[in-house]
Amino acid sequence: MTQLFVQLATSMTGNIITIVALNLVAAAIGYFTAWFYAKSVYTPVIKGLEADKVTLNKQVDTLNNEVTNLNVKVNKLNDEISNLNIKVSNLNEKIHNLEEEIVEKDKEILALSPETVIVGKYVISKAKNDENYFNLKATDDQIILTSQMYSSESACFNGIESVRNNCSDDSKYERKQSVNNKPYFVLKAANGQVIGNSAMYESEAEMENGIASVKQNGISTTVIEE
Repeated sequence: MTQLFVQLATSMTGNIITIVALNLVAAAIGYFTAWFYAKSVYTPVIKGLEADKVTLNKQVDTLNNEVTNLNVKVNKLNDEISNLNIKVSNLNEKIHNLEEEIVEKDKEILALSPETVIVGKYVISKAKNDENYFNLKATDDQIILTSQMYSSESACFNGIESVRNNCSDDSKYERKQSVNNKPYFVLKAANGQVIGNSAMYESEAEMENGIASVKQNGISTTVIEE
């Protein structure tokens, strides 16, 4: 009986050892199978992801450099804008000062007496032969310059414009003496052509006053046609 129990125990122990050994073999086979599968499938994927990571890191570095360069450009542009704003401010200040000067000049003009502002007038008339001529009259309606004869009204207006352009230049006045020794003057254009004659004066002083009157009244823009 005792021998039978010993045999049964020995038989069960052997079976247990066999089962444990088989389980160890199965576990080893599973581990190596999983290791080879991971090596053949997952390792290339992991390497590909790592390569992509390196590429993305390089792209990130490149973008960071571009952002840095752009920030430098933005800072330069901001500096230029600041300088331009300073220039604009300075120009606005100059404009303001000029506007103030203009206001002061306007006040000075308004403060002038009427005698220095009001000037004479040009009066266009027709001669008996239908030619045109004009007289420059002072503020007291006295004739101080008489033009040559013109064949058309437009030519007469050109003569008036020539008086306006030349009356302020003293070198355009030619002082003369008439056959009876009376002083008078003629006003000439830049080309030497006579554009107006004065009346006869009793003295050279009166003639000079006449020239001064033409200088003052010749700038008039008032034209009357009779």
